[in-house]
Amino acid sequence: MAGLDDVAHVSFWDPRAHNVWWVSRRSPEPVPMASKDGTMWELQPGCDNWSEYAFIVEWTQESIISEQNTRFGYPHEDGELGTLDSASKEAMTTDAPSKDAAMNSVADPLESGDVDDEAKGVGLDEEEEEVAVPIPKRKSAAERLGNADFLFEVEDIGIFAAGATGARVNLLVADRLVVSGVEIAARDGSWGPVYLQRAEPDSPTDDVGEMATASPQPAVWIGVAVDLSFGSESRTQVAVRVRRTDWRVSPRSLALVRADDEDIGASSVDRKGLRTGPPLWSIRVPRPQQPLHFSRCSDRELVLYEMHVGSFTPEGTFKAAAAKMRHIRALGCTAISVMPIHQDARRLKTGSPDFWGYDIISFFAVDASYGTVADFVAFVEEAHRQGLAIILDYVVNHMMWGADSYMGPQYFLRDMQTTWGPRPDFAIPEVQRYALDAAELLLAGFGVDGLRIDSTKSIRKFPNDAPDAAGSAFLGKLSALCRRLGKLAIAEDLEDGDGLLQIGGLGLHMQWDMAFFCWAYDALVNPMDEHRDMARIIQGLQGLSPWRGHSLRGRVLFMESHDTATSDRYGRFGAAVHHGKAFMAPSGEDGGHEGGGDAFQKMSGSLPYPSVAAVEGNAFAARRAAIGLVLMMTAPGVPMLLQGQEVYECKPFKWPRGPALDWERVAAADGNPSLWQKLCTNLIKLRLGSEVGSARLGQSPLVGDGLHVCHTNAGIMAYLRWSEVADSRTPDEEGPAIALVAVNCTNNGFPTYELGVPPSELWIPVLSTVKGASLCSGEVADIQLGVTPGKPNHGFPCTLNVTLPPYSATIFIRRR
Repeated sequence: MAGLDDVAHVSFWDPRAHNVWWVSRRSPEPVPMASKDGTMWELQPGCDNWSEYAFIVEWTQESIISEQNTRFGYPHEDGELGTLDSASKEAMTTDAPSKDAAMNSVADPLESGDVDDEAKGVGLDEEEEEVAVPIPKRKSAAERLGNADFLFEVEDIGIFAAGATGARVNLLVADRLVVSGVEIAARDGSWGPVYLQRAEPDSPTDDVGEMATASPQPAVWIGVAVDLSFGSESRTQVAVRVRRTDWRVSPRSLALVRADDEDIGASSVDRKGLRTGPPLWSIRVPRPQQPLHFSRCSDRELVLYEMHVGSFTPEGTFKAAAAKMRHIRALGCTAISVMPIHQDARRLKTGSPDFWGYDIISFFAVDASYGTVADFVAFVEEAHRQGLAIILDYVVNHMMWGADSYMGPQYFLRDMQTTWGPRPDFAIPEVQRYALDAAELLLAGFGVDGLRIDSTKSIRKFPNDAPDAAGSAFLGKLSALCRRLGKLAIAEDLEDGDGLLQIGGLGLHMQWDMAFFCWAYDALVNPMDEHRDMARIIQGLQGLSPWRGHSLRGRVLFMESHDTATSDRYGRFGAAVHHGKAFMAPSGEDGGHEGGGDAFQKMSGSLPYPSVAAVEGNAFAARRAAIGLVLMMTAPGVPMLLQGQEVYECKPFKWPRGPALDWERVAAADGNPSLWQKLCTNLIKLRLGSEVGSARLGQSPLVGDGLHVCHTNAGIMAYLRWSEVADSRTPDEEGPAIALVAVNCTNNGFPTYELGVPPSELWIPVLSTVKGASLCSGEVADIQLGVTPGKPNHGFPCTLNVTLPPYSATIFIRRR
């Protein structure tokens, strides 16, 4: 395993650092670290009192300014963990800008509405007819700075000295920062550097001129730049370089813990000017033992169950989830797709495990609310004992706001951020190494069987949508790592319809197929049979790129996922069918949705959600939702159930929490939860070639790639699925296994319906979603259906007469 901090080696990478000190929570004095190349800093041997530790870094921050009054360096409100002193916390939560703001131009440091009593005319002789001209009162430095780290101000030097040219420069620095030097220079090198000197800030006063009690004032650095001007025609760009000192955590620590008030330390301790302790401490964790070898099922046998550890059980921990894992295996699933387990800022801030986990602040640290590293390894080992593979959600396309403060900005793009937080800069070799080392630790060190790589679109593209060649190269290296270790690489990419991630040389094995979901969802949710677009279902079955050279068309299929099933997006599928449409507010209605991010994510408005009782009582909703389940389980692709989908969960949940699994529904002996759970189990058995009723299937046609839609008419559709032998040289006396799936997406029942079939004698109905007029668990009568030979139909030489109940799906197997 590469890159873990341990007792023999502690390092910190920062090419912008001038000095780095290591600090133990137990030891009062910082210990200087050494660097041979000025980028990688090493701790000398002999420091063994460091179960919890942090770094102090003295470094230079450079910002490019093109306006004469500019605020910059805003701390994001979502990145605040609440560990600062009260004054700093108040300053960081006042006048907070929107999350997209990185710099803010200030047009005028004076507030025209702030006029003192004398300027208003109070105390003037009423006989005088002079008109009092209001004199604007200058804002204090703290008011001008607001919530920003810095305010860059420029004033014409001629105001202070007649005939003088150039500019006086003020840099206001927030009280929470420790700055030891400031210099400015033209970005193009035409003048500078000019070194600014620290001055005392203006003393705040109240309305009658007395000294006012106020929050701490910012530091002020001043200087004169003779060649600087911001005229109307000027394209001046100024490089502002600030030498500052900050706390950092170890990006390679396996655990993080929030600091508390006692961590500030005594005033006599040299903390390099820092008045507070670190917001987080890194924790030294022993290296995990090498996991036992586990051989997962083949790709064709994969049936995924998407789990959110924090809401899978009431406890929301690895230990509790491991104890309940038998439920997933009893369904017949062969792998668990686990939502992120790395340290999430929202979970760290609240202590609640219920948050999804995509707001990470480390690629290495395991989330403390879920448990320890040892707990996670035990979770993986228990899955393997149950015969379940673990596919882990790996988030490297962004980090949460504040991560660039905890780790340092050297890991991130300088001038671009995502909607969700700072974006790693994959053009930097150390950044790629950091993410690849973390992936290798998960796969080789923790025994994880594959990665689901979150939002690969945001890795292969910059936040402004321009291609990122370095990001694409990183994805190629990540997939190569997975292949070298015999692990699965799955992409989540909502804009890769042409299969670039697979056929384009990047080498990922599969990707989430959002198109299948959208097309099947749109067709089945529509409340009007006459407007149901069966062509969209056919498109979904075939996929965007049916020619991809991967088994099962290299895609993961779902009718519910954590992204789609929230009550402010598409909703739980049964609830959406009941509602007749998605729950996202159209643009302009109830707020619409924010730009940026992936398609439908982070909605700011939603439509009313139906009650659970109303959805449960709607038989049409359950039957049409069951059709979607059959389509997903029988289409070429790897099917995935969302936690709770197996018990027809209809309760609403919203980003970024849930979905909670109701264990009373899991244990229910009757009703929709029981029927739905049995239906899922029977579909998975059928897909994997196990027994269904008295029929033993042998090799299942549903794990093959063969698909032919042989009939569609007025809401009725039939398609064939088959699995070929691996090579034509293999003796095959019985021919390929073939399944016929007949779907009735109308409210009309057909006691007899003719379907054309390939040459055959008998077909066995093995599963149906409806019995009589009600949803059922899939079991059918043990019968055999004969064909009518010599009666061509739908391009085949034989005809099979079948029964199609309203809103139903039935699966038949050719008897060989």
